[in-house]
Amino acid sequence: MRRSGGAVILMEGIFKGLRFELGDEGIIGRMPGLPAGVPFDEGRIDFLNRVSKELLGNREAKEYPDVVTFAFWIRRGSMEREKREFSSGGGLRMGRGVVFHIAPSNVAVNYAYSFAVGFVLGNGGIVRLPSKEFPQVRIINGAVRRVLERGEYGKWRDFIVFVRYERSREINDYLSSICDVRVIWGGDGTIGEIRRSELPARAGEITFGDRYSLCVIDAKAYMRVEDKDRLAVDFYNDSYLTDQNACTSPRLVCWLGERGNMGQARELFWERLWRVVSERYVFQPVQYVDKLAECCMAAVGVEGMHVVRMRDNRIVRVEVEGLDPVIQEYRGDSGMFYECEIGDVMELAPICNGKVQTVVMVGDKKRMEPLVMSGVKGIDRVVEVGKSMEFGFVWDGYDLRERLTRRVDLPL
Repeated sequence: MRRSGGAVILMEGIFKGLRFELGDEGIIGRMPGLPAGVPFDEGRIDFLNRVSKELLGNREAKEYPDVVTFAFWIRRGSMEREKREFSSGGGLRMGRGVVFHIAPSNVAVNYAYSFAVGFVLGNGGIVRLPSKEFPQVRIINGAVRRVLERGEYGKWRDFIVFVRYERSREINDYLSSICDVRVIWGGDGTIGEIRRSELPARAGEITFGDRYSLCVIDAKAYMRVEDKDRLAVDFYNDSYLTDQNACTSPRLVCWLGERGNMGQARELFWERLWRVVSERYVFQPVQYVDKLAECCMAAVGVEGMHVVRMRDNRIVRVEVEGLDPVIQEYRGDSGMFYECEIGDVMELAPICNGKVQTVVMVGDKKRMEPLVMSGVKGIDRVVEVGKSMEFGFVWDGYDLRERLTRRVDLPL
């Protein structure tokens, strides 16, 4: 890499390591010179709304609930609601410039949300796509590409680059050097690796490291639920749609109530979930083996645990006697859940450190308030079952509207 007149010039060899799915090397080269945009500009909202229509009109897209959810989230009505809330804060804000997004490798649609947030807030986006070839990525990228090919939306081409590349310090160095904000989604290891690449002095960074989520079920509230089958589908969507790889996917299920008197609620919940899983979820042999291996490792490190027998291991339940933080180190996927009974939400305090992101709740969400107010450093959101994957402009405790824009002190 070399510099000319203060600008970083990308050496030709680096481009050979990039596989462009949207955009090209010319667009990357021009991006640092792009003007910052007005957050929630009508043209940007209109572009995202057009992408939404492309997706909702796509028969293949409808086969993927996460794609449909994303399409609804970027539609005009949704963005205009966000704009009204944003505008109520007062003051003048502008985009930061270029946002470099590093998407997680194991979650299909996360990259699209990250891009859409940065874009609608007035920025250009360079997005490193997931390393895994998800069909959802192909579908979403296709919709964005088709919209960019329409004459009235072609002006946004210089603001959008989607690329894939293998691990490369050189590429990370270059893309980091031309961005105004770097957004890293992934494990703590990924964050450490990317941070080896320096940022410009005024550039910002947002990191989303290793997190996990849990589910709290008020046993009495569950028994009052009229449509337990619907709730089972919602829980399935929270967990199985991402093979429990998303930070929002519950891996620990805590039953709240009188200990020893929750057996009926637990039996009904898991039986209905098993029916949904058996109908909808396709297992690979390696997933069976992985869950067995995880159980063996947990048996060594977690005291007082035992596996609750189910019909088969489409669902693996590991019951624990107490809530020791060590549980966080043993995380299965593809339908492996740790489970316990608690008499009060304050019993969750020992495990609610900074690694806990979402509490998925069956029952009154306000019951979690004493725990949050006690000063635990975890729990960024409490949501109903079925809504853990609903993205927002406030995520992991960060207000992305503030972090991806700059405030201008100018009387209006």
